[in-house]
Amino acid sequence: MGMIIGLPLGIPIGLLSGMISVGPAIGIALGAGIGLYLEKRYNPEPLKMTPEEEAQRKKILIALSSIFLLGIIAFIALLLMTN
Repeated sequence: MGMIIGLPLGIPIGLLSGMISVGPAIGIALGAGIGLYLEKRYNPEPLKMTPEEEAQRKKILIALSSIFLLGIIAFIALLLMTN
């Protein structure tokens, strides 16, 4: 729900700043914040996760973090190779 609210707010921000492509990114960030606020407000105590779900969540977080880190390293390597 927050993304639906944030994205239309970000597009005019991008237009006003002169960087149209940055507007949707700002809107997604705003939407994530709005969604987090709404989730905390209307669902203050979500269901607890089972130990199996926690282990799976930890594995997914480690995998996504490593992919993100490899992407950053690849970007830096390509940046240094072009200079």
